[in-house]
Amino acid sequence: MKTIALAFPALLFTALGQGQTAISGVWMLSGPGTESEIRLTVAGDQIRSDYDLLVDDPSLYCTPASVSRIWANPNSRIKIQEQQDSIAISYELFDLRRYIPIGNASLLTSQPSTSNLAGTYFQEMGSSFARYEGGKLIIESRNHAPGYIRTSRGIPQGADTVAIEELLVEDDRLHITHTYSDDELYEEPLVLEYFFRRLDAEDVDIYECTDANYDWFLELNDNNSESK
Repeated sequence: MKTIALAFPALLFTALGQGQTAISGVWMLSGPGTESEIRLTVAGDQIRSDYDLLVDDPSLYCTPASVSRIWANPNSRIKIQEQQDSIAISYELFDLRRYIPIGNASLLTSQPSTSNLAGTYFQEMGSSFARYEGGKLIIESRNHAPGYIRTSRGIPQGADTVAIEELLVEDDRLHITHTYSDDELYEEPLVLEYFFRRLDAEDVDIYECTDANYDWFLELNDNNSESK
């Protein structure tokens, strides 16, 4: 009995160590990614229809709209650190720091897994736990605040939304499959896919976000209208 008890943790640690070699590092989005057909319910489509980019985009207030929105931000570094019992992800955008325990759903709490450097927590990113399946790292998130999976079109996220992130490294490229399920908002799960390239870097840069606006966008449209 003692031999089995001592051997199992050693095997578990070895498996995690092998995963850390592949996924840990600094990454940057490579291309726009893909998405499945977006099939909203009546409730989901109402949220999308009511969405006003110039008013409702949480990014205007340095707030992440959803995990997928942060992953999909171009030209932003993302650092992943795999540890024995947790995953730490640093997103350059909004200086977000995400800490995810490795285990099962019993580790979920009401506290979000993500905060910024000032210590503000964001329920839009959900509460998460992680596990390993084969060569993949799986992150499951629940307990979301309402937000937007796609801020350009107002594609919604709700309090009952469940998000699954599958991370896999092949040929030194990080592939993420992100699946959103919510029976109230979607007729079928929404699946997003992204690829990231590994950077020769040690860390992410400091973003130092300040509240923004779309005045530049309105001014550009006004100028274009005058020139027509």
